[in-house]
Amino acid sequence: MKARRWLAFLGSLLLGLWGGEVEGAWAVTVRVQLADTTTPLVVGVSLPARLTNGRGEVLADLPPLRGFWARPSRRGVQLHEAVSPVLFIEPPEGGLVAVNGRWYSGKVLLMGYNRVQAINYVHLEDYVASVVEAEMGARFLPEALKAQAVAARTYVLYHRNSRRWFDVFSDTRSQVYRGLSQRSAAALEATRATRGVVLVYGGKFVNAMYSASAGSRTVGVDGIPYLQSLPDFSPYPKFGHGIGMSQWGAQELARRGWSYRQILAYYYPGVRLARLPD
Repeated sequence: MKARRWLAFLGSLLLGLWGGEVEGAWAVTVRVQLADTTTPLVVGVSLPARLTNGRGEVLADLPPLRGFWARPSRRGVQLHEAVSPVLFIEPPEGGLVAVNGRWYSGKVLLMGYNRVQAINYVHLEDYVASVVEAEMGARFLPEALKAQAVAARTYVLYHRNSRRWFDVFSDTRSQVYRGLSQRSAAALEATRATRGVVLVYGGKFVNAMYSASAGSRTVGVDGIPYLQSLPDFSPYPKFGHGIGMSQWGAQELARRGWSYRQILAYYYPGVRLARLPD
């Protein structure tokens, strides 16, 4: 693949819960691993951007609308005029970063020796909108999409800071996230309508697991009261681990007139809704 080929894609916490200050919905940054590979990545920017190291020193300026190889080496990641084990691509306000043909808001960390790990630092609500589209999409009803938005937001907050360098994967090991390549109007509206809304149990974010369909019954998890074995409303056989919310079950309940709050209360019994401050 030529380094310029990525250009073809150009057109394509709780308020008062702990009695202290918590981050607002737009103040939370999520770290998403986009790639971890021993082969080069193609990166680029939509606007002139800075390339910095781990100390914040500017190593180079990246011109826009060009593709660059991010290559692994024994000295770190080689990109444009720089080589370092830690490189940050930092676009200005409104700028985007491309990694292997997909555009992402926020900055991107490239790191490693003899390999390249790419991690997107993205605002929570932007992350949620992308996950809602990738996990469900506009074919689902609005209340099901809202339930997905709350589950996705809560899931990533539960797993935030659980790893040293990133919070979640960008695939089904965590939640599917594809940056700006997938954010329909329906996904954006579901995210906006539930902005900052999360699920809590015992004063903590819940591990809001979900899968496509649990079949006739969801799978319970011993020792976690809100992940019980319950009848599923999905019209499809089991697809996925079957724990927590069934996405097609949520769709069926939305079709029957249930609100997203009722859907979440059913699949995560005993939890309550709370909201991050603005």
